[in-house]
Amino acid sequence: MKKKLLTFVLLMSCVLLWGQKISLEGQILKKGSNEPLEFVNIGFVGMAVGTVSDEDGYFELTYAQNKISPNDILQVSSIGFKTLRLKASTFYTQIIKNKVLYLESEPYALDEVFLSNDVRVEKRIGYRQKSDKMVGYWLNREALGGEIATKISIRKKNTKLKDLNFSLVKNNSGDIKIRVNVYDLENGLPGKNLLNTNIYHTISNADKEVSINLDPYNVFVDEDIIVSIELIKVYGTYVDFVVAGSPKKGLSFTRHLSQDQWKIFPGMSMAFSLNTSVPAKKKEEEVVRDIPEKITVYWDASFGMDERNLSGEYDLLKRYLRGLKNAQVEVVKFRNTLSKPRIFKVENGKSEAIVDYLRSTLYDGAKNYSHILKENEFGAQTILVFTDGIGSYESLKPVVYIPTFFVNSRALADEKLLQEAAQYADGHYINLNSVKTKTALNLMMTEVEDQTEYSNFRLSSNKLKGRIVTPSGPAQGASIRVKNTFIETQSDVDGKFEINASDGDQLVINYLGMLEKELTISNQDDVSIQMKPEGEILDEVFLEAEAEEEEEIVTHFGKRKEASIAYDTKEITKEDIKSSHQTLDQLVIKLPGVIIDGVGADRKYRLPRTMLTSATLETDPIIVIDGMVYFQQDGIDNLPPIDTQTIESIKVIKSVIGTNRYGAAGAYGAIEIRTTATSFESLVNKEPEKTALVKGNDYSDQNVQLIGVNNKKPSYINQLELATSYDEALEIYKNQKRSNLQKTIPYYIDVSEYFMKWDQEFAYSVLTNIATIANQNVKALKALAFKMEALGKLEDAMQIYERLVRLTPKQEQPYRDLARIYVEVGAYEKAMDLYRRMLGNAIEGVQFTGLQKVIESELQNLLAFHRTKVNYSDIPNELRSADFKYDLRIVFDWNDSNTEFELQFVNPSKKFYSWGHTKFNNKARILDELNKGYHTEEFIIDDAEPGQWIINLECLSKESMVNPTYLKYTVYKNYGLPNETKEIKVIKLYQQQSKVTLDTFMIQ
Repeated sequence: MKKKLLTFVLLMSCVLLWGQKISLEGQILKKGSNEPLEFVNIGFVGMAVGTVSDEDGYFELTYAQNKISPNDILQVSSIGFKTLRLKASTFYTQIIKNKVLYLESEPYALDEVFLSNDVRVEKRIGYRQKSDKMVGYWLNREALGGEIATKISIRKKNTKLKDLNFSLVKNNSGDIKIRVNVYDLENGLPGKNLLNTNIYHTISNADKEVSINLDPYNVFVDEDIIVSIELIKVYGTYVDFVVAGSPKKGLSFTRHLSQDQWKIFPGMSMAFSLNTSVPAKKKEEEVVRDIPEKITVYWDASFGMDERNLSGEYDLLKRYLRGLKNAQVEVVKFRNTLSKPRIFKVENGKSEAIVDYLRSTLYDGAKNYSHILKENEFGAQTILVFTDGIGSYESLKPVVYIPTFFVNSRALADEKLLQEAAQYADGHYINLNSVKTKTALNLMMTEVEDQTEYSNFRLSSNKLKGRIVTPSGPAQGASIRVKNTFIETQSDVDGKFEINASDGDQLVINYLGMLEKELTISNQDDVSIQMKPEGEILDEVFLEAEAEEEEEIVTHFGKRKEASIAYDTKEITKEDIKSSHQTLDQLVIKLPGVIIDGVGADRKYRLPRTMLTSATLETDPIIVIDGMVYFQQDGIDNLPPIDTQTIESIKVIKSVIGTNRYGAAGAYGAIEIRTTATSFESLVNKEPEKTALVKGNDYSDQNVQLIGVNNKKPSYINQLELATSYDEALEIYKNQKRSNLQKTIPYYIDVSEYFMKWDQEFAYSVLTNIATIANQNVKALKALAFKMEALGKLEDAMQIYERLVRLTPKQEQPYRDLARIYVEVGAYEKAMDLYRRMLGNAIEGVQFTGLQKVIESELQNLLAFHRTKVNYSDIPNELRSADFKYDLRIVFDWNDSNTEFELQFVNPSKKFYSWGHTKFNNKARILDELNKGYHTEEFIIDDAEPGQWIINLECLSKESMVNPTYLKYTVYKNYGLPNETKEIKVIKLYQQQSKVTLDTFMIQ
């Protein structure tokens, strides 16, 4: 079983990502006497840069130059001395000038000592039971000042700490010295150190059980404490130290270095135990919690949360408030957003007004925990949260440290998460399905330990495993779904899949080029599903244009002056060709960035940035001779013979723009060769002949309708449109939900669009229901993210994209989407890190060849606007262009690679270029999408022919209406320039069963 690690590792190589290393040395002395101070903590607050001085007060700080800004704070602290805080700029000056820092003594006020003849008894507290499933460890000798800590409950006042005990899993470090710290709790974190002198202990590599005598230090405590061990000296050459954890639930903490931030581990505890002495009592006292005067109630009002034991939750709340007698209660309903807080005054335990307010709740919208338990403006002393722990966005993560009780009455709940959140905040998780109301009230009113351990949340235990097979072998990327549900998955590289399904469920399987298959599950054994071909699939044919004259060439977007084309081109002209150049190799090798790979008949022309491997695609540049396209599968010796003296020009096209000239064929670049056969002089004396591109591409459609004109409205929208007021529409919507007939993705998208005219906030809540009903369905969540972006809800879209990365960690698309949305929300460093890793194929198990062009365009755009905010020193030079820009960049994203559709671009001269996402003309592309997990294409129009342009669209797939395909259409104008604009449309692709005009725009 995989261990849970209470991590305590700081690898300097991870921290020093950018910039030069700085190493600063100095000494810490006592002010006045100049005595060296041993084992003093020194570091930049919260910046993971810190250390501990040695026995003679000497220290060394090493970090990356750009890690610390001049205004960051350096802190120096030691028990018995005033804490020193300096700005980094002041610290640099002082340490360079004097190499010394001084600490001033601070007399420690001793607590008043009371003498009594009370009888005391020994008591062992903390965590004695050990576990090998969770450990804490140090693995770096540089991590001085780092701590491993655990909260320990104190049940009696005037408790004296006599010794600290813990066990080592291993210690291969040689001898190490540690310091024991005892903290009080401050906002849920270690706060003030309660010790008035340092407690040191040396651990040898022979030690298995460690016991540290605390009795001489007279440490008395009244309330819960946090006990830590801190690494302060390493005697050997490296650290390999592991301390045992405990199977008991608790609250643990680590910090990597001196003065660093604490990291919290709810639900985890180290096996730290304390022998103590406490005043003897005849009977064990029950510790009663302080009675709160202010309470905050968070009430989960998200979609589906009315399907719980509401009467039981109302009863618990009423009885709790009755016991308090008088209190102010703040009630906050939450879903995707927070309601405005309502304040109620409870007098003599009467809480009917609160319950009536809760009874009026409309349960709708996704559940977003990111808004709750983050602040306490109301000043509550206790918080009650009524929820099931199953979030639609990020997980439940409390920040405020106030006694918090999580109450749940649903059978399906993330009980482990709720328990961990409660333990973090010194509260309890109360499961009303297994705990009586009297017991629940006792948990809320007194300090008692939770004896129940809850397990991980599971959606379903009915797992069906199987394999999808075609006549040619395993099917990777096949879609498998449970009919009429949002339960869906995809097969892996071996055709294998796993899905939540039970006997009697119907599976629907789709795969490119295969007939759709339905089957009913009759047992839970592994199944092998054979797919049948739906017909012969033609090989893809590429037709390309020849140049009509020297100054102009024909592109997918019409005739263009060659000098105006924004492709990244390098060219050799006839003036560069000498009589000594007898072979094509002699000329091609002169092109910048081109290499000849291999020898003899196997040699190929290649571009270094496209020397990638792929199971489904050739990654060599194509060779285009006088407009004819040749592939290099069989080597370049199979090219037609060329007299080098007849060559007019040779150019290499290798940028993300140039690929649009030859569509999918030129996805990895092109080497264009023009000879005198297509020069202007030879063409003017010949009978006019249209090129392959021009022939047949005259646009003559007259009856293409604008998108949406002829779309038939669904019946549920017709019903809603009968409403004459918002309240009337709301009642119709409630009735539709109760009918349980509208659980489709289009329903929530359409209804959300309808309610925009009445109430935009409610309309958005309706949309977010998708995150609840289909929280594991990748296709549905992508459609939701598309709509969120179009509505400007970028933070919410970011959380959906982060979820998609977790759901599909082996696919390209979610990483690119996440990097792009990070830029949109201003998280530039996060975006840069992702782009860097994608370009370097540094994410394990994922290849980014399918989206390389798109990633490069977006990275260049990031640098065009935000280069001062990120580090780009390791980015290839060709992607750093300061003058990066496109007139028009059009990006299409769709949420299902199996869907077939066709785009048509029509230029002002009424010439069209079609791009088909179909198995007949783009089979290799679709297979690559399915294998690698991507579904985006960009089109660049730069220095384009002025006039009106048209984009037409047609869907060629028939789909189930439960979860059909949506298309996100994004148009960037002046891409990369200060006046860049962006427009997003989300298209119901499944509705466009005949050709429609998606957009028209004018280019000046």
